Amino acid sequence: MPNDETAEEPAGEQRPLRQILYYDGTIGDLYRIYLVNLLLTIVTLGIWRFWGITRLRRYVWSRTSMMEDRFEYDGTGLQLFLSFLLAGLILVVMVFAAAIASLLLRHTHPRLVIVPIGLVEFIIIVLALGAPFAAQRYRLGHTMWRGIRGGMEGSAIQYGLRSVAYYILAGITLYQLLPWATLRLRERLIDASFLGDLQFHARGRARELYLVFLATFAGVIILGIVVAGAVFLLDASGMHAMAASMHRSSHAPFDPELSRAIRHAIYWIIAGYVVFFVGGALISCVYTASFWRHLLRHTNAGNIRFGSAVKARAVFMLVAGNFLILVFTLGLGYPFIIQRNMRFFTFNLLASGGPDVATLRQSDRPVPTLGEGMFQQLDGGAGFL
Repeated sequence: MPNDETAEEPAGEQRPLRQILYYDGTIGDLYRIYLVNLLLTIVTLGIWRFWGITRLRRYVWSRTSMMEDRFEYDGTGLQLFLSFLLAGLILVVMVFAAAIASLLLRHTHPRLVIVPIGLVEFIIIVLALGAPFAAQRYRLGHTMWRGIRGGMEGSAIQYGLRSVAYYILAGITLYQLLPWATLRLRERLIDASFLGDLQFHARGRARELYLVFLATFAGVIILGIVVAGAVFLLDASGMHAMAASMHRSSHAPFDPELSRAIRHAIYWIIAGYVVFFVGGALISCVYTASFWRHLLRHTNAGNIRFGSAVKARAVFMLVAGNFLILVFTLGLGYPFIIQRNMRFFTFNLLASGGPDVATLRQSDRPVPTLGEGMFQQLDGGAGFL
């Protein structure tokens, strides 16, 4: 077991913070699990992936420890599979019902055709935004530490409705309420979480994030303007050629010079997108790191106070590195991504103290048997963590 590492405490904390979680998994073990899962997933036409996710979680959980005791995961692949099927059935029934309703309304009043379609789209948005809540409830409900089970209280539907309302407010204000909306939603996920009878709490102050958000927001916009202007200035003739081609008659004779100019302009546009994507990601990491430092600094569980000293550079290196691994290995480097994510998460999550084992009690909340299906259906991705 590695020695506890101390870190500079965030503002407002009086007790020293230290690393509370440790991960000691190995790439070799992850690759053995990953390659077997990949083979079985191909053989079973994708069905095995639910059991594969379970195997990966059990390994990663078992290699993560707190106060020298390891976590356990007792979810099953069958639960994930049945949850996925149930969520798919619900979506199919809703879409089919909307189609039938639209056909019936078409004969009464054509303008009402859009009503059932719009209603189903709204419900799907609510389900998609509430899916992370249900997925986290399932994972926590099947996570144990020293025999004490985690869990969540609350409704995924209510969380989805809350998310819709908050994001609408953010959109109306031209995203100036986005720090407030995202902070309140993250707080809701934390406030609903338990380890046994120990409840987590978070209460941040969005105004403390706003200046960093505004600077990041303005930086991304300025970067976009600069990149667009640079692309146009560096290849003005190509841009004019593209504009001319839009007004060109389909019966006009083929012009090789025009074609070359357009291809050249496309190359510059692609290069501009790459520069904007990388630069925008780098700028956004400043706010992302600030957001997580703030949220964790205002999170507690009983007498435990959390914090983090994560920097923007570390966030960017994690995201950029994972992206490059995924692209250049065609997905075969996924175990490296898991390893990097777990090391990053456990190293940057700091706390003062730990759970009081003498007073920690098991909760009587029911263990969820379903819950990740809608997340798998509507969110996409591996659905691992």
